[in-house]
Amino acid sequence: MSARARVSLLLAKGALIGMSDSVPGVSGGTVAVLLGIYDRLIAALAAINLKTLRLLLRGEPVRAWSRIDGGFLLTLAIGMLGGLLISANTVLFALEHAPIALGGFFMGLVGAALLLLRSEYRLSDPRSLFCFVLGVAGVVGVGLLQPGGANDSALFLFAAGVIAISAMLLPGLSGAFLLIVLGVYEPMLKAVVDVNIPVLATFGAGCAVGLLAFARLLSWLLSAYRRLTYSLIGGLLLGSLSVI
Repeated sequence: MSARARVSLLLAKGALIGMSDSVPGVSGGTVAVLLGIYDRLIAALAAINLKTLRLLLRGEPVRAWSRIDGGFLLTLAIGMLGGLLISANTVLFALEHAPIALGGFFMGLVGAALLLLRSEYRLSDPRSLFCFVLGVAGVVGVGLLQPGGANDSALFLFAAGVIAISAMLLPGLSGAFLLIVLGVYEPMLKAVVDVNIPVLATFGAGCAVGLLAFARLLSWLLSAYRRLTYSLIGGLLLGSLSVI
């Protein structure tokens, strides 16, 4: 495959992730697993740390860029942004006018992801089974939560950003749905429409902190406890069917 074809494919994958992240009940992490880029994404995000910062301070931007798989992250981010823009005119329209068909489509994606991951976990192992059941119970429990009242305090918006972005990294958990539960989904949409810089900056700062911290945790778990982690992810995916 040529370099241009690889970039185009990665842009398309990013667009699919961006589109899925805009739909309450659907996780971009699920799509990343289905597209086969989940491990690479987590590893690249986890590499954004003090070692990378020291490379930048020493005047070695090329090494820093290579260390975080910068080309991959940038291309994926551009695709995700495009997907979010597309979703404003397509996915959200389908969510309003054909929710059953759209739900069926995303349920198919979840089913496909579970099939792709079947070799990553072994439910005959009691520990893996426990993690799988824990994942199912966690998502079902979140789905039963009732939406809270709107809260636009700076500290709460920052915390909401941390929680939402962490959920988006986990297959099966929807960051958009958690924003609804926290009561900040509509305020954030309004902030985007009104270009409310203070609100967007506060929420964005929370997202940045959550992204870097949680990505490192996930990277360590995938390295040290890969089978158990994927058992949990499999449970999260299965449980997400109840939310979708």
